[in-house]
Amino acid sequence: MSTEPLLEAPASVEVTYVGQEQPESWEAAVYLCGPTPTDPGKPSWRPSAVAALRTAWKGPGRLAVFLPEPAAGRSYPPYADQIVWEEEAMRRSDVVLFWIPREMNRLPGLVSNIKWGAWYDSGRAVLGAPPEAERMAYLLHFAEAFGVPVERTLQGAAGAALRAVGHGSHRTGGERAVPLAVWRSEPFQRWYATRRMAGCRLLDARVEWYERAPAPDADPAWLLTVTIAPGDGSAPSVCRLLSAQGQGMLM
Repeated sequence: MSTEPLLEAPASVEVTYVGQEQPESWEAAVYLCGPTPTDPGKPSWRPSAVAALRTAWKGPGRLAVFLPEPAAGRSYPPYADQIVWEEEAMRRSDVVLFWIPREMNRLPGLVSNIKWGAWYDSGRAVLGAPPEAERMAYLLHFAEAFGVPVERTLQGAAGAALRAVGHGSHRTGGERAVPLAVWRSEPFQRWYATRRMAGCRLLDARVEWYERAPAPDADPAWLLTVTIAPGDGSAPSVCRLLSAQGQGMLM
């Protein structure tokens, strides 16, 4: 048996643009959510967010960053395909970073309101908005009520996203669908270790419900639908896992 120490993967940031395939593995994943300028003469805020994440991410391993914009020189996919890509990328992200520099006459961010409503209580949201952003009181109210980090600069929002993921945790294949908020919990790790010992593979997962931990030393509560490939080669099966606060894992 080798006695050489295991080397940590160097820190890297991989950007995935709308319509592109997701990386096969990562330590952490961040989705950049917020209004996109429709005027070609107005620059997007997302390149600056990516630059801030590149500077601050120390790894180890890969930080995946999802951008719902096309790469330079490319165009958006058909709108229905774009929506599917966005929903799938958000579902697999550890943090959904909202940056909403709202100006009602130029950058209203109406779709961002809908996405905020879907993710503010997920345990994965970070809300960023400059002080002059318009009509943000409702979003800020629920951010405070649900313990969502709030930042007033883009760099600060990027920092809050990386504080949320910490050093991340390596996940590949179907494991990428389990966000860090669930992946790190003791009930999930205990369940998953048992399945891996039996030779099973996790093909996919979806968080159906999440409630943040009531105290720093407690686990969150969550409901997770998982698709498992049994070790005996039989057909994949779907089951639901419920981790209720104070009650352990209920299946």
